[in-house]
Amino acid sequence: MKTIENEINQNLMPEESLQIINSMINAAKNKLADDGFHLIFWGWLVTFCALTQYITLKLNIEWGGWVWMLMPLGGIVSGIYGHKQGKKQKVKTHIDSYLGFVWGGFIIAMAITLGFGYAHGIKSTYFFLMLLYGLATFISGGILNFKPLIYGSLFSFAFAILSVFLGEIDQFLCISAALILSYIIPGHMLRSKFKSQQHA
Repeated sequence: MKTIENEINQNLMPEESLQIINSMINAAKNKLADDGFHLIFWGWLVTFCALTQYITLKLNIEWGGWVWMLMPLGGIVSGIYGHKQGKKQKVKTHIDSYLGFVWGGFIIAMAITLGFGYAHGIKSTYFFLMLLYGLATFISGGILNFKPLIYGSLFSFAFAILSVFLGEIDQFLCISAALILSYIIPGHMLRSKFKSQQHA
């Protein structure tokens, strides 16, 4: 897999180097647009689980919590998709690496939050999850200069604050709203942008 250094450390004219860098930045943007799949996939999956548990809790149905067993299955699907996309990728840039660290750190922080957050109460766990949703999308949007991600992240921050004033069951509504506005809608916009670029 090529990197920017491998390309520009050759004997190229400055104009050629700039063209290569610009093409790689555009390639990275296209990659994220293609990876909008992960935002859409996880956004809808977690929203479905959160709303299912909200409804079952309201109806006093006991099995609602089992819906979260879809998460490991989602991880398998996401991993397979990411592996296939990695094989197709011909160019790797610093932007790809930055995004990898952002989302890698997000996964680690989320796992720690889910693993230990309940010791401080379920409300604090959901509060920090929404902060993490917002932080990851805010940084990703900044790296790619994609404003819908940045704006979407602000909704996650806002719903995290709102969740402090709501009951435990209503936390699931906050999570759903945060994901719709910070993952699903920006994810579909990224997908649309990618498709338009492919046909340009």
